[in-house]
Amino acid sequence: PSQQMRRIFRLLALLGATSTLAAAVGATARRPVVIAPAQFGVPKDYAPLVSLLEERGHTVFVAPLNRLSWLRITPATFTPAFWKGELRPVPTLNFYFEALDRAFAAVDKAFGEGESVHVIGHSIGGWAVRAYLGERLGEERARERIGRVVTLGTPHQPPPVDSLLAKVDQTRGLLSYINEEFPSGRPLRPEQFVCVAGTGTQTEGPLELLRSTAWDDEMKRSKLLERLVALPSYFALGGQAFGVPGDGLIPVETALLQDGCESIVIDDCHHAGFIPTALDSLVLPESYLWYGSEEILPQWVHVLES
Repeated sequence: PSQQMRRIFRLLALLGATSTLAAAVGATARRPVVIAPAQFGVPKDYAPLVSLLEERGHTVFVAPLNRLSWLRITPATFTPAFWKGELRPVPTLNFYFEALDRAFAAVDKAFGEGESVHVIGHSIGGWAVRAYLGERLGEERARERIGRVVTLGTPHQPPPVDSLLAKVDQTRGLLSYINEEFPSGRPLRPEQFVCVAGTGTQTEGPLELLRSTAWDDEMKRSKLLERLVALPSYFALGGQAFGVPGDGLIPVETALLQDGCESIVIDDCHHAGFIPTALDSLVLPESYLWYGSEEILPQWVHVLES
């Protein structure tokens, strides 16, 4: 897709064209997409999702992080701000911002400087994007440059104030700062921000947990293991372990912003289709549907195409 193709489509629309030709041009002229990966995620992990988006007419740029990029956050753990829970995106997330800078530079090279894009933030990438828009781009540039932001299984919310973990901030102040400085998708308008959550793993009560299937040979999965992984994550993030719907790592309520931001909750949708390792990620079975699965994608991707 190119700026020229988009101009052709707009011209056809102005001329009242409604033919198959106009539709075909529009499909190839969709806005480019930047993907902000999950923690320890790398571009290769998103290759299947990239292919699906390209089939729909988007050119996709994944922020070029690598496994070692995350080691650059280590010095922050030795600072007073870390122990006080007062970390700030700058300089803590500079390594992530630099990767997003390179992704946006690649868009500029392909389409021309300042080309408008959609952004998909997966998991922690969602609130890294929120910080990037506010701290790096600023309100004017963000509103000029960004069409929509879609977050997939992003832990936007801290534990409820009445939970045992309310005072425990795993991000050591980063998320609190982002929520205070950039609530409801700011500096974008709330309607530009879409939060997607999944309900692939519901943590049942203790008795139901014990009755979970240890191994399903047909699906090549262990429901018991999936629920055991979800329990501590749901408790740490949402303050409750049992009876919680979520994507296997992030509870639904944790993944949604309020105050005008659109929410999409998808049944049987899990957090990721891969598990990062020091080398290649482990690819999970196709039956373990996640936000980037072919069967799940149509339930949220329309917000990038409307």
